[in-house]
Amino acid sequence: MLSGVIEGFYGRAWTQAQRIEMMDWIAAAGMNTFIYAPKDDVHIRARWRVPYANAALTDLRQLVAAARQRGLTFMVAIAPCLDVTYSSDTDRARLRARIEQLQDIGVRDFVLLFDDIPNQLPEADQPHFPDFASAQAALANETLRLIRSNGGGELVFCPTDYCARFTGMDVPGSAYLRVLGEALDPAVKVFWTGPEIVSETIPAPTLREIGAALKRKPVIWDNYHANDYDIRKVYTGPLDGRGLDILPLISGFITNPNNEFEANFVPVHTTGSFVSGGNYDPAHARETAIAAWQPRFALAETDENTTLSTEQIHLLTELFDGPFTIGPSVQKLIDTARRMLSVHRPDPADPAWREGLAAWRNFKAEIAALFVGFTELENRELFHAFHPYLWEIQEEVTHLVTYLDWLDEGPGADEEFPGAARIHNFYRRGLAVEIQGLLKRDDQGRYHHD
Repeated sequence: MLSGVIEGFYGRAWTQAQRIEMMDWIAAAGMNTFIYAPKDDVHIRARWRVPYANAALTDLRQLVAAARQRGLTFMVAIAPCLDVTYSSDTDRARLRARIEQLQDIGVRDFVLLFDDIPNQLPEADQPHFPDFASAQAALANETLRLIRSNGGGELVFCPTDYCARFTGMDVPGSAYLRVLGEALDPAVKVFWTGPEIVSETIPAPTLREIGAALKRKPVIWDNYHANDYDIRKVYTGPLDGRGLDILPLISGFITNPNNEFEANFVPVHTTGSFVSGGNYDPAHARETAIAAWQPRFALAETDENTTLSTEQIHLLTELFDGPFTIGPSVQKLIDTARRMLSVHRPDPADPAWREGLAAWRNFKAEIAALFVGFTELENRELFHAFHPYLWEIQEEVTHLVTYLDWLDEGPGADEEFPGAARIHNFYRRGLAVEIQGLLKRDDQGRYHHD
């Protein structure tokens, strides 16, 4: 089964050194595949017809060698989907030339991407194919034949409808998927992200549905830790929401993680723990990954064995846990604050109030110490990966605790917060804030116009 990482996100790509280091992480996590597919490489998508220049080929050749040294499968993506004419001899020849160029430097395995495009057959192809899926399948099958004729290996295909949401949550009724299942060569593997683009859970019954439609087990392209769709977020917690019962129903599990390379250590290592098929527990996997991650948190100008503490790194992973959760201890604090603020005029002598305020003051101190510790890291890439997110958290926590302290003083009914001297930097202004102020939203972010 394929398992590993795809550098498949939109945004700034990883460096060559980071890709090679990611291969070390993949191997250490017990996985077997690295897929080179950064949207920032214009030759993958916008300029797929243009051959790679010598410098880029040299870099890719180095990645081929690095993967081989680590026993990994190295796959390269091609995404002709923006403007390909499926029936064009010229376009098929250019796709063939790209594959042969990559095969000449040792690439054996490929990914063919048709994601994030309109689901319609180009007008020029309409006399030649009955539908969109048939055109894609024909090109994919021709690509597989070329790969195999030159001694190559795997082809993984990403369909345009790559999650259940794109089928109207009706996978069995999708004509597009049904045609792909019938027309694609059985050797072509197919990506699937689950019920959603970013799936909170991927239940086994949904994989049986897509497996039946495609007539093959899908390869999961998991966007659980991806953050390219919202640059205000980063995810450092363990893989969650996937049960071990899905492993027999898939032919691969590939994670598409954070843009920030250094943020991916726990996501990658816990994904490896999950796909190993053992008794996966996210909490235990988190702690195991943290122990392996800790040496990267060495402090500058100190003894070489001095790092941020295990507790501080654990806090970091809980602050930025996952797309649908925050860490359990942080969630407990949020629940405490919610109860404290549910009282219009809290009694400062109430033991529950005093306990909650002490907990939040302590949390503020922990955040401040973590922030300062990060500024002293020797690994500056690690520092910069998290600095904007930690800055925002520190500002938000400081503001909340300042407000709780103000309530603790027993302000009069006519007093207001914050006073002129207490406004914190997290308070936002600008066009985005003005637009949000025009819209009435509930606690789920939905709008209701009265």
